[in-house]
Amino acid sequence: MEISETISQINEISNKSEQIFLQLGNLFPSLLNRDGGTSLKTLGKMFNSLRDSDSASKDKEKVLLSDYGAKYDPLFKQLNDKIDDLKLLDKMIAEIKEDSEQMELIALNAMVISIKSGEKGQAFSRITENLQRLSNDMNLFASELSDEESQLLAHINTLKEIFSGILDAQKKLSEKGVEGTTDVRSLISSVSTPIETMESAINSIYPPIQKAMEGLQLQDMIRQALGHVQSCVQELGRSSRPMPGTEEELDYVSFNIALYQLCEEVLKDIDGYVGESISVFDKNWAKVADTLDSVENSRIDFEGKFISNTFGADNIEKRLNGIIENFHSMMGEFNTYHLVQKDLLHTCQNITERARIIYAVFDNLRPVMSRLHHVRILQQIEVAKNDAIKSVQDSVTDMDNLISSANKSLDTMQALLESFIADTGTMLSTFTTSISKDNESMVSLRASKNKFFEELKVGQGQVASIIQNFTVFPDGFQQKCVVVQQNLQELKGLGNRLESFIDEMRKAESELQVKKNSLMSEKGISSWKIKNSKFSDLINKFTITAHKEAAGKIGGFNIEKGAASGEVTFF
Repeated sequence: MEISETISQINEISNKSEQIFLQLGNLFPSLLNRDGGTSLKTLGKMFNSLRDSDSASKDKEKVLLSDYGAKYDPLFKQLNDKIDDLKLLDKMIAEIKEDSEQMELIALNAMVISIKSGEKGQAFSRITENLQRLSNDMNLFASELSDEESQLLAHINTLKEIFSGILDAQKKLSEKGVEGTTDVRSLISSVSTPIETMESAINSIYPPIQKAMEGLQLQDMIRQALGHVQSCVQELGRSSRPMPGTEEELDYVSFNIALYQLCEEVLKDIDGYVGESISVFDKNWAKVADTLDSVENSRIDFEGKFISNTFGADNIEKRLNGIIENFHSMMGEFNTYHLVQKDLLHTCQNITERARIIYAVFDNLRPVMSRLHHVRILQQIEVAKNDAIKSVQDSVTDMDNLISSANKSLDTMQALLESFIADTGTMLSTFTTSISKDNESMVSLRASKNKFFEELKVGQGQVASIIQNFTVFPDGFQQKCVVVQQNLQELKGLGNRLESFIDEMRKAESELQVKKNSLMSEKGISSWKIKNSKFSDLINKFTITAHKEAAGKIGGFNIEKGAASGEVTFF
């Protein structure tokens, strides 16, 4: 065999093996680095965040919107009771109006009689004029009371309508919330399962990569062993062939045979090291390759179902658009709800104010009634001392009865109004306080929903970006796996070349062995101990104990014991 070419090829194998192991040594740690972002991670985090935000806003919504009707039913029962009071008040106002009208009629009749009485009836006539004017005032105030009472009743009915609007808005909000939550959770559920499956598969790829790294442990043994072979092959080419037929030629041939045998032994070890490394790599990399194929198939299925199929029912972007559209509608319902609540507060204030106005009108009616009493007394005195108007005695009596009746009605109305104002004031104050708290909660819920809404829009943008390039591994991961696979194939190729070298060494050794046997036959000897000290010197440069021992057996030298076979010994 050509020594210089062999040295070149051994150097090439050594450099190539070093290059392969160096590249694998850099690739494996980078493959185990999980810090890189992927579309899959982005989707997973996005949907986890959406799930948490949706649950948080749903809890707030449940507390605020549940049993809303039951919460305010007692108020409206009390309002209905107060409406009954207003009906009684309306009845009393009607009675006062009727009394005032009759008083006016009686006063008119009395006026006619007093005019017929001439000068004797003038005093009574003036008194009756005052009575007629006061009766008219009482009628006007009673009409004003009736108008204010009607407006108060209208405000209460408006309050009922507004509350009905609140309940309707609450119902729509709840329905929109349920619809939105159902859509969101349905989307999260349908997407999360394949995402979690892929993430689980991806996580399962790292242990076999870690195990495959164990194949790198023999790289130092391979490097040192190839160095031993290089030293032996270089030694083969250093010495020149002695004179034929001499003992020097026999020693030269024996020396070279020993070098070839040592190369064979070391090459077999190297082949074993390479084979062991390849076995570790293959066993674990097969699992990596299977997982890569499985994840890739899952990725293709996921992308086809949830991403690339624009018109499919499961398309994430399409479903997010629908959810966002629903949330637009829901936010509109929040605005409606908020406006209705403001109307509710305003109407409560109007009811309280209207009740005060009614009481103010009532206060104006009381002095009229007092003056009517005074005029009635003057009438009775005038009738008693003036025989000319004795004929109006019955009218005066009727007037007295009407005034007494109206006065009783006023006393009842005063008690009713005072009770109504006090009760509604307390009731509406409590109600407005509760409404204000609900409004604060609604603002908080709206903020929570708005935050979730913003997350949905961010998610929509992320999905749009993901659609362009859906990745499940960090950038370059799969390409690095391809490079690893290529290096493993090259490592297997080195194993084949090593076996080829072993065959060539054996062939060269066999040829020299024939020559050695011929020389020994010529000299009539059966054995030869190598005299060349270079073999012993060469052995001392070896760093692997097993190779030193193999060299000792081949060359007939005693080797220092102490290190187990295969261990590296440094000198």
